[in-house]
Amino acid sequence: MLLALYDLAKKASVRDNAVLPVLLCSSACGCAAYLLGMGLGGRWAARDAITAELVGLAAAKSLIVATSWVFTFRALRTLPISIATPIRASAPALVFVAAFFLYGEVPTLVQAVGMLAVFGGYFVFSWAGRHEGIDFFRNRAVWCAIAGAGLSAVSSIWDKYVFQVRGADVEATQLLFQIGLVVIYALLFCAQRFVAPSAHGFTWRWTIPLVGTLLAGADWLYFKGLAIEGVPISVASLMRRFSVVITFVLGARFFHETNLVRKALALAAILFGITLLCLGN
Repeated sequence: MLLALYDLAKKASVRDNAVLPVLLCSSACGCAAYLLGMGLGGRWAARDAITAELVGLAAAKSLIVATSWVFTFRALRTLPISIATPIRASAPALVFVAAFFLYGEVPTLVQAVGMLAVFGGYFVFSWAGRHEGIDFFRNRAVWCAIAGAGLSAVSSIWDKYVFQVRGADVEATQLLFQIGLVVIYALLFCAQRFVAPSAHGFTWRWTIPLVGTLLAGADWLYFKGLAIEGVPISVASLMRRFSVVITFVLGARFFHETNLVRKALALAAILFGITLLCLGN
């Protein structure tokens, strides 16, 4: 639920808006909300778990996620949410492939069919996109969305390594991760202002603080679940993506998008594939 609301706030914030200022402001708000949550929850003792090794692990996580969000937000700035969000929802299929090679999570026949269904959803979206003048496989925004999904899969694989292989503390890791995002976006924003001071203008919107705050809450719940020993990252990753159903329905209503029947077929293929991935366990 939190991820679905996050997706809606993200689209509202970045539509026809400058990407980096939105990322910087939303990440700063998310970091502040997380710090407040740690204080109210009496979790400041988690700071004792911070080590040089954990700083390195969290910094890598921040860099992967920051890059993924840059691609994803650039895609959302121009693509309909009913296309951009389901593309990102296909990331679990990529996670299954990576988990097979890295962690020995061997997919069953049912899961293999599920992956084919997810990728088949891409081609249905290609068909739907042509009716809106979007050349699916030649559109730069589409490739940004696909790159964001790929990096999201890399992030999920890294999460399993951090929490299950290295046994990192959840609160300490997320604290460093949230701070890392703010630092990275601040550096990118300053670099952009130096190189291209006349870049796309920024407009403040009330949904911007919600982006970081909602994601901080969703990530904390996700990290807590993933830290449980034996939880397959392939399953944890795909369970998060069921939020796309809520995003698709509410997004189409709020942003008055069209061509929904064709997009719904593509979404159905992706959700069918995700369901098979889950049931295959």
